[in-house]
Amino acid sequence: MEFTETDKAKAIAICNVFETSRPQGDYTAVAVLNDGAGISYGTNQFTHKAGSLIAVLTKYLATDSQVGRAVIEASMPIVRLTTKRAIETLAANQTFKKALRAAGVTREMKEAQDEVRDDLYLDPTLRFCTKRGFTLPLSLAAVYDSINHGNFASIAARARGAEEKEWITSYLKLRDQWFASVPRLHVARVRTKFFLDQIGRGNWDLRLPVIVHGLRLTEAMLPRIKTAAVTAPAAEPNTTLAARASEVLQDSMTKFDRADVALSELAARTDRAKSLWTTVAGTFGQAMWAIFGFFAGLPPEVWLVVAIIAAALTLLYLYRQIVLGKIREEFFNAGIAKDAEAGK
Repeated sequence: MEFTETDKAKAIAICNVFETSRPQGDYTAVAVLNDGAGISYGTNQFTHKAGSLIAVLTKYLATDSQVGRAVIEASMPIVRLTTKRAIETLAANQTFKKALRAAGVTREMKEAQDEVRDDLYLDPTLRFCTKRGFTLPLSLAAVYDSINHGNFASIAARARGAEEKEWITSYLKLRDQWFASVPRLHVARVRTKFFLDQIGRGNWDLRLPVIVHGLRLTEAMLPRIKTAAVTAPAAEPNTTLAARASEVLQDSMTKFDRADVALSELAARTDRAKSLWTTVAGTFGQAMWAIFGFFAGLPPEVWLVVAIIAAALTLLYLYRQIVLGKIREEFFNAGIAKDAEAGK
């Protein structure tokens, strides 16, 4: 059984809502996140660092459209670079971002984005589902959303289940656990929650309307797509150059997320260590002052009062370290969670 154009449109629309809040997608969307990926552009948030942005712009420049062409062409040398400096420089280029927004309204740019979307995300999804024998619209949408968002392959390798429904359910639960384990990805749990809720309702056919991230998705809101049906697994998933690049990116992001968690834990441990050493140093200082005061012959009330003051200051500094540690941790978690949703 082949997936219909409506099945594909549902998958794309659901992912578009998560990406840009619009079922049809926002071809003009330009964002710069704090995740180091640089500019994120268009319906699927094609990014500078991942190389998907240059794929879109290359297709666009191959057309006859003149909207934003001069600025985009002049910026291509830096778009081809993925160094930190290049990414930051382009992200700060307001003229370039305005050119992207202007080009996003043209038919040529929309077609370029759709073609890259199919190459990087939809075609690998169809190949994977065909190879596994999946036929349910929810399976197609869940796999497409995951390949689009990232880290599909590593999680899929751990999913278990001989039957389609069993495997998809296992996969979505594992993905939800991954989102929960990485602070910056907590906000992305709306994706897995949506699919698991539909499974709970038995809506494997994704009968419309459905509520996606607060939006009531209806048949009339589905995007029109032009895609070729995939009837047989002519090639293993990820055999195209674009797909292999996507897998490399996903693997890199997985490593980044592991480092992200490790750094968060390190920061918390650092704050606790500071507090510990502050207590030790303060206690040692008080003891030294008491010994000095005793042997110097100072009146007991003098060195005792000073020792109490020193103890109070030590406790105050200890409290300050604890509070600052909590503030830093809360700010870190809130900041990266806010940035996670749009960014790939």
